[in-house]
Amino acid sequence: MIWVIGGTKDSRDFIESFPFKEKLVVTTATEYGGKLLENIEDIKVFCKRLDLEGMNKFIEENNIEKIIDLSHPYAEEVSRNAIESSKVKEIDYIRFERENLVSEDGVIEFSELDIMIKYLEELEGNILVTLGSNNLHKFQNIKNKSNIYFRILPKWEMIKKAEDLGVLPKNIIAMQGPFSKELNVAMMRQLNIKYIVSKKGGNTGGEREKIDSAKEIGAISIMLSRPNVEYPVVFSHIEKLIKYII
Repeated sequence: MIWVIGGTKDSRDFIESFPFKEKLVVTTATEYGGKLLENIEDIKVFCKRLDLEGMNKFIEENNIEKIIDLSHPYAEEVSRNAIESSKVKEIDYIRFERENLVSEDGVIEFSELDIMIKYLEELEGNILVTLGSNNLHKFQNIKNKSNIYFRILPKWEMIKKAEDLGVLPKNIIAMQGPFSKELNVAMMRQLNIKYIVSKKGGNTGGEREKIDSAKEIGAISIMLSRPNVEYPVVFSHIEKLIKYII
């Protein structure tokens, strides 16, 4: 069997294009990730988080011969554990990594979130943060929190998490992407946004639309770099990845 670490749009695109779906077994860390794979027949999907020990056990129980890692570019721990597990079990590990867009003038980039937050704390003007709910706790004590708008998925537990961390309802934007440039521009103008904070998620993650919308209204893009993971085998095109596997 081939183990697909999924939960992203990339994983759905891969599975839909793969000609031998009966050979696939898929895991996602969340039920939301599993919902992305609804209506795809002939695949087994497990929604559960796996640590290194769990991965080793999963490989044994499902007779895994290859790991195809299509997790989010910022799911660093997942990828590192999967690489280690592949070594322990002596099986192939193959990574799909979204292409990085070329760095542009006017975009400020940070490699560490804590350093980025210290920078944001000194800014004047409204800030739109699109880093997802997993990083909300990092902003709990930032002194200019009243000027920061957080765009997160419209799920009850994520909204509650934001409120529990002291984010006011008026500063929570609960919407699901992808977001067009036009929608970003309208939102940023409505909220008088001067800075937009995001991850380098590539075209799939709406990176281009965020950069272009900031330029449109004269705002500044601030981005968190991707984790530096040394992948043994990596592809950035679904077609080439499938050709390599089969």
